[in-house]
Amino acid sequence: MRITNYAFAALGGSAPLAAAQQFQSTPVMGWNSYNQMACSPNEAKITEAINALTERGFVDAGYDFFQVDCGWATRDGQRNATTGALKIDFDRFPNGLVPLSNLARAKGMKWSMYSDAGARMCDTEVPSPVAGSLGHEAADADLFKALNTEYVKYDNCYADGPSSSQNAPKASRTDFVTRFTAMWEELRRVGITGMLICQWGVPYSTSSGLQGPSQWTKGLSTSFRLSDDIATGWANVYRIYNQAVHIARSGAIGPGNIADADLLEVGNSGMTFDEQATHFAFWAMFKSALMISTNVSALSNELVAVLQNRELIAINQDSAVKPIELVQRWTADRDLWAGDLANGDIAVLAVDLSNTRRTLNLQLSNLGIKSADVKDLWTSASVKNVGSYSKEVNGHGSVALRLSNIQRTSESEPEYSYISVSGGTLASGANIQSCAGCASSTKVGNLGGSSNGSVVLSNVRTSRANQTVKFDYINCEVGYLGSGINNERLASISVNGGPAQTVSFPLSGYNWDTDIHTGYGVELSGFNAEEPNSIRISAAGTGWAPDFDRIAIIAKVSH
Repeated sequence: MRITNYAFAALGGSAPLAAAQQFQSTPVMGWNSYNQMACSPNEAKITEAINALTERGFVDAGYDFFQVDCGWATRDGQRNATTGALKIDFDRFPNGLVPLSNLARAKGMKWSMYSDAGARMCDTEVPSPVAGSLGHEAADADLFKALNTEYVKYDNCYADGPSSSQNAPKASRTDFVTRFTAMWEELRRVGITGMLICQWGVPYSTSSGLQGPSQWTKGLSTSFRLSDDIATGWANVYRIYNQAVHIARSGAIGPGNIADADLLEVGNSGMTFDEQATHFAFWAMFKSALMISTNVSALSNELVAVLQNRELIAINQDSAVKPIELVQRWTADRDLWAGDLANGDIAVLAVDLSNTRRTLNLQLSNLGIKSADVKDLWTSASVKNVGSYSKEVNGHGSVALRLSNIQRTSESEPEYSYISVSGGTLASGANIQSCAGCASSTKVGNLGGSSNGSVVLSNVRTSRANQTVKFDYINCEVGYLGSGINNERLASISVNGGPAQTVSFPLSGYNWDTDIHTGYGVELSGFNAEEPNSIRISAAGTGWAPDFDRIAIIAKVSH
């Protein structure tokens, strides 16, 4: 009976070698089983989820990919003796997966599957008892095609073997392109044109240094996971949010090449309503995949409204596929993000970082804008021809806006003077290091630590007491789930011996020699416009600050 089901699926699908249609160029939207079911899905639960997505309006809202994550294959590590493919677990799915795929498709969804580029699949049981697809890509691609699959999430566990210690390798590797290309080519052979490379943002080791997934996955997939797994709680959203900063700046994201920030936690425990709303708004505006992963039947009407916010979905699906970028961070206070849309509008997201109820005041001049029509995407309220916008928010809440009828400011940027940090006075172990990508080919590192290494820049002249100083820095300390690293380094910066200010510097990339975040704005005060100034940089606390190339300060103009 089981072989008959599989054979029917194989014969009933469209011709494997038929010309593949191009996969969608915008982020996928849909539902994934993992957060609700972990690696224990079954026929009844999947049927209920398919029906709930339809009944609660999610399919009509655009969530049309239905993805079964881990747990669908047998837990004996074996393959089908006839086809060589992974075996469906008929204890969990007595009728196989074909009827479920047919049900989802009949309700307007597209079927999506999961596997792993390793000896075993990822699983909540360690070591995993479930075979992976490494070395069997062709047979598994044939199985996926027989199920009418259109999109595959391809994971990275057990790349070196099936033992517990090989579960989730996080060290840099040289085999990513080889392993993931093997499945990509087989999927295309059978006409499946959508694939997510899910390798958790682990560094790829090349002859020119370490690279992140945004640098090597284009052409080998339609999307890549930018980070390690998400989990419940704001800290995990913030970790991924910081890792997204450099990817948004890279220019790598665009139509058909999506940075996936992982599953949505909306509807799960661990976050307030406002944190969940901000989480969704950022994923949407960053142009991540929007994959709901919760019990849809149990969602409150308020959270359904968040997930079905048509304005944010429209921004997520905008044809330009341009993510919002971090404009400026006011550490522990607020972030300002913005990004262009295809029709010339601008998406804006202001996020509270203070975790207190307060008013967020947005000055459009921070975006180089004199005035614009502003639409609040949470309330649908609109105001015309304004230069600022204010709104009261709860802790970690957000102001999500769409700007139109934009009038740019005619003011020119002030003149900046660049100062090499390597020219400063070093103390307590701080040192000068070579840096191929830096303006002077050197940088200052080893700032902080147990000896509290520091650098002081002296004889700094400027015309303004309060200003946004621009920093060119490198932070390539990648944080993973459970590591306690939030993909930011904290520096302590003081002007003229005044009170030190803690400043967050998000991840800048993967290569400490080349991946420089240029022009990172930090609002500093206490400068003397008439006399020389000093700036001291160290780490906040006992950790490490980023490495620094140079700073840019508003010039002292001679008359």
